Amino acid sequence: MYKSKFICKLCHTVFVREDRFMQHKCKQMKRREEIKTPLGQAAWLYYQQWMKFQNKMPPPASTFMESRYYRTFINFAKHVQAIGLPKTDKFIRLMKDKDIPPTIWTNDEVYSLYIEFLDRNTTPIEQAKLSVETLLTIAENNEIDVKDVFEKLTPNDIIHLLRQRRLSPWLLLCSKKFKDLVRNKASDEQRIILETFIRPDHWAERVENSAKDVENIKLLVHELNV
Repeated sequence: MYKSKFICKLCHTVFVREDRFMQHKCKQMKRREEIKTPLGQAAWLYYQQWMKFQNKMPPPASTFMESRYYRTFINFAKHVQAIGLPKTDKFIRLMKDKDIPPTIWTNDEVYSLYIEFLDRNTTPIEQAKLSVETLLTIAENNEIDVKDVFEKLTPNDIIHLLRQRRLSPWLLLCSKKFKDLVRNKASDEQRIILETFIRPDHWAERVENSAKDVENIKLLVHELNV
């Protein structure tokens, strides 16, 4: 008769054979490995932000791994990566203020709510700076100069980045190279989609009401030669 001598310290499962013990992968072990990955670290950071916004002291990572919210925040971290969610800290703050539970943070309706919030509560300069960060990242990833980014991008790329709010009309409307891209590369269907994001009448009024910010954005565009 085998004598039990191999015990998992995490889930306390008992094994009589060493090979079975060595092959063992319980939920706790998988989480311990996952929390060390960039995805796990992002989930842990988002959970800590959520707790702090509620004026609560975040528990240790070991407690987070046992939390009923662990998988929820892993899924949210995947969602952030997949859609390129901008300004995640502002998103989490809004969720807390609106009392929206983490279990539905990945819903399309919640994303639309957040995008509307960003448009209303982010200044033109803040949105332009986020656009510049996006252009610089694209330039670095493609090993090109930032002035050549619009030659690299397609209309669909622009549409995708606008949907993510990683590019803003505040910067695009001041960019000759963006306008050249739309004129020379966009199909009629793509132009229609772009106009849903950059409504001419709506943005003409906003630009008129933010003349000083627009002048600063134009200077920024000129310096980057975009």
